[in-house]
Amino acid sequence: MTDFKENVYAAVALIPKGRVATYGQVAEMAGCPGAARAVGNAIHTNTDPVKVPCHRVVDASGRVGSHYGMGGPSVQRQRLEAEGIVFAADGTVDLARYGGVIEHHPLEPFLPPTGKVLFLGSFPPPQGRWSMDFFYPNFINDFWRIWGWLAFGSKDYFVGEGKHFDKERIVAFCRDRGLAFFDTARKVCRLKGNASDEFLLILEPTEVGELLAQMPSCRAVVTTGGKSSEELAAIVRAAGVPAVGEAKTVVVDGREVMWYRMPSSSRAYPMRLEQKAAHYRVLWDLVR
Repeated sequence: MTDFKENVYAAVALIPKGRVATYGQVAEMAGCPGAARAVGNAIHTNTDPVKVPCHRVVDASGRVGSHYGMGGPSVQRQRLEAEGIVFAADGTVDLARYGGVIEHHPLEPFLPPTGKVLFLGSFPPPQGRWSMDFFYPNFINDFWRIWGWLAFGSKDYFVGEGKHFDKERIVAFCRDRGLAFFDTARKVCRLKGNASDEFLLILEPTEVGELLAQMPSCRAVVTTGGKSSEELAAIVRAAGVPAVGEAKTVVVDGREVMWYRMPSSSRAYPMRLEQKAAHYRVLWDLVR
């Protein structure tokens, strides 16, 4: 089996039950953007529909394949319907509802020239969940409550009117204290329409060294959660990741920095806000 076919099969295996991906999306997931036709050829020779659920691959308009190799298009449709997918009257799948979504990072890196600490998450949640167009925008994420608690003694210091954060106040604070932000991925495939890292497939990792090059005073990198920590380890070729709340020295493009791993600021992470803030306090000591 060729490397290309192996990559295609591995990509198809990631498509969860009740979702679909197009041939073009599978090509990107396999690391070969633009190779949609070759993906179709590879899938046509699949002999293990359980391990490689090729019935979950449709064309760019959401139609099942006219030459589905496991019984024809009617069988492919039946298998998708058995997984809960509803077809439109014209025989197409609603890709907005059921399709894997490939996204480029919607924000530019925030890199103050005097930045001291670079925070790296995994990837922003879907924009429908944002309360502001800045990093950690989900209102039920506690990142900015942690910093309000640490810097001003109030978890609501950065909360604005309604269920929104005060972006202007946050940006001013970050510039003043040298807090920089981006994520470990520039392009992802979101296999489910939620904010969970579990369903993010990273297609293009971030060149962390390029970010650090713009901040000569930055000597600390922080990952906030498991996915971002695993990805940073791969980017800098580190042997493992620090335990939560701990740090290790890594070299990024010949530059030595401290890598701190903080607990996730998501409320799904099983730790009280006060406990998370206790871990983050070491970072406040670096910038206050």
